[in-house]
Amino acid sequence: MPTYTYKARDRQGEPLTAKIEAENELSLASSLRSIGYSVISIEEETPLKANLAQAWQKLKKTHKSELIFFSRQLSSLLRSGIAITTALSSIAEQTKNKLLKDAINAVLKDIQAGISFSEALAKHPDIFSDLFVSMIKVGEAAGILDEVLDRLAQLGAQELEVKTRIKSAMTYPVILVTVAVIIVSFLLINIIPKFVVVFESYEARLPLATQILLGVSFVARRLWFLVIAAAGIFIFWLRRYIKTENGRYKFDFYLLRLPLFGQLYLKLIVARFSRTLGALVKSGVSILEALSVTEKTVGNAVISRVIDNIRSAITEGQSLAEPFKASGVFPPTVIQMVSLGEKSGKLDQMLIEVADFYDQEVDYTIKNITTALEPLLLLGMGLMVAFIALSVLLPIFNLIKVFRR
Repeated sequence: MPTYTYKARDRQGEPLTAKIEAENELSLASSLRSIGYSVISIEEETPLKANLAQAWQKLKKTHKSELIFFSRQLSSLLRSGIAITTALSSIAEQTKNKLLKDAINAVLKDIQAGISFSEALAKHPDIFSDLFVSMIKVGEAAGILDEVLDRLAQLGAQELEVKTRIKSAMTYPVILVTVAVIIVSFLLINIIPKFVVVFESYEARLPLATQILLGVSFVARRLWFLVIAAAGIFIFWLRRYIKTENGRYKFDFYLLRLPLFGQLYLKLIVARFSRTLGALVKSGVSILEALSVTEKTVGNAVISRVIDNIRSAITEGQSLAEPFKASGVFPPTVIQMVSLGEKSGKLDQMLIEVADFYDQEVDYTIKNITTALEPLLLLGMGLMVAFIALSVLLPIFNLIKVFRR
C-alpha cells in the first residue's frame, strides 16, 4: 500500500502531521474523520520524496548538547522514582529535534514491547554511540541507571566544553585568513587586470614577480572553474581514500605528526581516551570490554590499533601498563598513572585525573598555538601585500625610466 503524509487537527484543535499507509486518499480521509480529526491536507509519499526526506534526515544531526540534556533529564526523572516509560514519554514531548524525538519514541515503543533500554538504544547508532549504549547496559544490570546517565551527561559536557574552547580560540585566525583571501581575490580579479592594459600598451619589460602575479590573476579570472573542479576532484578522491582502512590509518598517522596541531590532536585524543575508559571502568565495565568500546569511540585509526594491541596483550596475561609503554604513543605521564592506578586498584580515578590533566594541557597548547599563529598570519598577510605592491610598482618604475629618456 502507498504511504501518505497528512496534516490534520485533533478534537482539541491541535495541529499534527504524520505518515501512514492507506489504500487511497479517500479511505485515509474517511478514517481520520471517523476518529474526530479535521483533515487539512493529504499527500502521497512518492519514492523521490521519501528518498529526499531520508537524505535530509541523515544530514541533520543531533547536537551534543541535546544528548546531554536528554541524559540529565532522564537521570533526574528516574532518581525521582518515575518509571522509565513515563520519563521517556515526557522527554519526547519536550524534545524539539525531530530526529531525537523520533528515536526516543521508537525506544519507548521497544521498551513497552519488552526490549531492554540498552537494546532499544542500540537500534539508533547514529544518535546513541557505543559508549552510551555500553554504559546504559551496565547501569541496567547494576540498578544504577540514574547514576550512569548523570555520568554520561558529565562526560558529554566536558567534551563539549573542550570543543567550544577550541572553536573560540580558532575564531580570530580563521577571520584573518578569510579577510586575507577576500582582499587578495579582489585585487587579482578587479585591480590587477587594469594595470595589465597599461603594461601591454607600452610593451614594458615585466619583472618576474609581475609575471607571476599576472599569471595568478589570469587563472583567477579565466580558469577559476578549472581550479574549483580540480579541488573538488581532489576532495572527492581524498574522502574515498580515507574511507579505506589503509587510507584512514595513513591519514590519522599524518594528522598526529602535523606541526603545531599534531601535539594538540594527540592531547585531545589522550584526554578523550582516558575519560571514556575511566568512566566505563568506574561504571563497572570489565577492562577488556571497556577497551573494546573505547577503541570504537576514540576517533583515530592509529590509536584504535594501539588499543587493540593493548587488549590482546592483556588477554595474554600482561599487565595494563606494559602494552601502554610498548605502544610508543602514550606519553610517560599516562603510563605512570595507569601503572599506579592498576597497582592501587584505583584505575578509574587515575584515568579521570589523566583526562583532567590533559584537558588543562589542551588549554595551554591552544593558547600557545594561537599566540604563534597570529603573528605568523599577520606576517604572511604583510608579505603577500608587499609582493603584490612590488609586482605592480616595479614595472611602473621601469615605465618612468622609459619616459625620462
